[in-house]
Amino acid sequence: MLSYFVNYGIISSSVAGTALQWRIPFALQMIPGAILLGGLLTQNESPRWLVEKGRTESARKALTRVRRKSADDPGVLLELDEIVADFQGRERLSMWQQLKASCANRRVFYQCSMAVVLMFWQQWTGTNSINYYSPQIFASIGLQGQQAGLFATGIYGVVKVVITALGLMFATEQFGRKYSLMLGAAGQAFAMFYIGIQSAVSPSVAGQGLTGSGIFAIICVYLFVVFYSFGWGPIPFVLSAECSPNHVRSLTMALALMTQWLFNFVIARTVPVMLSNITYGTFILFGACSILCFLYAAICIPETAGVPLESIHMLFDEHIIRGAVKDNLPRHRRAKSLAAHSNAAVDAKADTVEERNNKADVEHIN
Repeated sequence: MLSYFVNYGIISSSVAGTALQWRIPFALQMIPGAILLGGLLTQNESPRWLVEKGRTESARKALTRVRRKSADDPGVLLELDEIVADFQGRERLSMWQQLKASCANRRVFYQCSMAVVLMFWQQWTGTNSINYYSPQIFASIGLQGQQAGLFATGIYGVVKVVITALGLMFATEQFGRKYSLMLGAAGQAFAMFYIGIQSAVSPSVAGQGLTGSGIFAIICVYLFVVFYSFGWGPIPFVLSAECSPNHVRSLTMALALMTQWLFNFVIARTVPVMLSNITYGTFILFGACSILCFLYAAICIPETAGVPLESIHMLFDEHIIRGAVKDNLPRHRRAKSLAAHSNAAVDAKADTVEERNNKADVEHIN
């Protein structure tokens, strides 16, 4: 968001056309980098990473800090027990061992490959075509002038940041992962198809003002980022981390992010060529990809909202596709039964802890 307005400010200032035009934006990037570095020093280590390294006590302390509960809380103790049990015999796997483990059976392979496929489709929504080339896209729709294009791009950045934050706070858990992806893909498809069809039927002409359909096409650019920012923007990261088995999570996330950046590069290189050669077909293509994103989310993605991390593997145990389709109906979602099972386990753990504490009290009195 800030980078878009930095570009707008630089072009509009007296430094435009000088060496400062690139030096100032380059230097300004150091500020958020320094803030990020300082923030990292206060972050908690992942309890699962600590268990993987054999530091169980440190993992318990990390969990108490993350959950904001006491060290003897039944929920914390149960979660730690489940993490330890999940890693039992699979600690400190090398990258090659993780690669072999990821192909050990159909369930683990599906979980690992799903993270890669999600990142693949995320890039083919066309989001980075707008991120990188929005001034050119706004110009192709009919918005004239470099400064106008850069300012419109800045507003695009604001919308993206705000909706992403609101989506993560109010949609990811409350609305669910599947519905966020499906609704996001449907909205993206509508926006891209409209932009493509409008550009085909009423192409912009230099020197002419914006028509009513052209104005709505610009609105559709913002509609695209609204739907993307609570769906295919953040959710693939959430699902990739949630659904990756603990013992191969580092490999899975590495492959997923490698896929994301690879196709980020592909999009960055091909979109200018596409805009020059197939023009409005660029938007039709991304709209069609969004339809495929919708189908993939509806058929292949299980609903994980409310499911404890150590229980997510149960969503992939048998009949993965059938179960994912079943999750489309709220009343049949498997997440409810898994969450209920987890709550029952917490209650049982609480009874065990209480019984142990009572026994300790009796021994102390005696």
